[in-house]
Amino acid sequence: MNKMCLIIPAFLLALAMGPAGAYPLQASDGNATVVLIGSIRMPYELNDSEEVLKVDTGLLNASNATYQMVDQYDAVYDPAMYKPLNEGRQLVYFVVPRDSLFKLITATPEGGRPININWWATPKAGNEFLLIRYYGITDWLINPDEQGIVVQVRGQNNGTQDVTFSPENFVLLDQWGWPYSATAGFDTEVIAPGNASQERVLVGFSGISLQSRPVALVYGYYTESPIVIDFDSAYTQLTNEQVYGTAGAQNVSAAQPAGQAVQPIALAAATTNESAVAGAAANNTTAQNATVASNINSSVSSTKARLAAARERLKQQTKDDESEGSATPSSATPSSATPSSAIPSNATTSNATTSNATTSNATTSNATTSNATTSNVAASSDNAPSSTPESTGVFSSEDDIM
Repeated sequence: MNKMCLIIPAFLLALAMGPAGAYPLQASDGNATVVLIGSIRMPYELNDSEEVLKVDTGLLNASNATYQMVDQYDAVYDPAMYKPLNEGRQLVYFVVPRDSLFKLITATPEGGRPININWWATPKAGNEFLLIRYYGITDWLINPDEQGIVVQVRGQNNGTQDVTFSPENFVLLDQWGWPYSATAGFDTEVIAPGNASQERVLVGFSGISLQSRPVALVYGYYTESPIVIDFDSAYTQLTNEQVYGTAGAQNVSAAQPAGQAVQPIALAAATTNESAVAGAAANNTTAQNATVASNINSSVSSTKARLAAARERLKQQTKDDESEGSATPSSATPSSATPSSAIPSNATTSNATTSNATTSNATTSNATTSNATTSNVAASSDNAPSSTPESTGVFSSEDDIM
């Protein structure tokens, strides 16, 4: 291992242990404050063309709130379920088309006005050879001993030579800088200059300690030019221009009350209404709870079956690779720029977590979505433009946003 291979992990360790540069998104109507902590996508057992989006929310100075989500095509989705966590904190479940991107969420506190919050932009990072776009966690399996995490990414060739895009080059770092090598993923792909991978792909990590909190995804961990996506700082908020278009953004800025600015808040010092959990729980009927409980049991059984099948596929793939004398794919950068140690020797194992693993509380069978345009949301809010937001470059096509 050369000096660079020693320097890069040390650099990444310092990065992982440094102060977090991001903060939750938030907005206020002058009284209630809504906080978006984060989101995770999960498989939806009842329909392969849909998935579950779990949004972690906080609510201050209000007893309850309802939510709506707006995607890149201006379709509006109502929650499938609310799951209270603690005082003022809950998960809001949406059932949405698979691989959707979002630009806006509207929260309406009980007795208050609708509050629009711009969504997060898709994180990306790259070097002279490759650009990586990170679409977030698509599955998270936790058992009493370990975690399994699946992420979704896409690669784009930034150079002038073909680039080999391989899952074995991905590493997940925890808060102490400990690297977890990928244990499951997509088929290695050669990307021509100026092109992107054929589609978004999944990379799985298993055997993650329960004490570890994922803080960064790294491609080419042992190379001279690692690509680092820092989860704490890479999530920036979409601009009003990206969400509403140029004309709409001006209307939004003019209509925003003073309390609408996105700023860090001291959650420990804020006061909350003690009935927040009870109010959120009231959104679920007895019939909904019974259906969700039944679906949880189905999800657990289905997950176990998929895990067993995935292990067998990985074992067979390993045997096939060994028989062909190519168990380890080449690195992601051209051979002239990538050292021979670019891929850890333990990058692939046979006991991987499948990319379709599902946590037990991720789905609900009675979810409904709405295909209304975003003007339905905007018209009811003092903070939104008076007409449907125009299309903008960042949301105009899948090629633009990858």
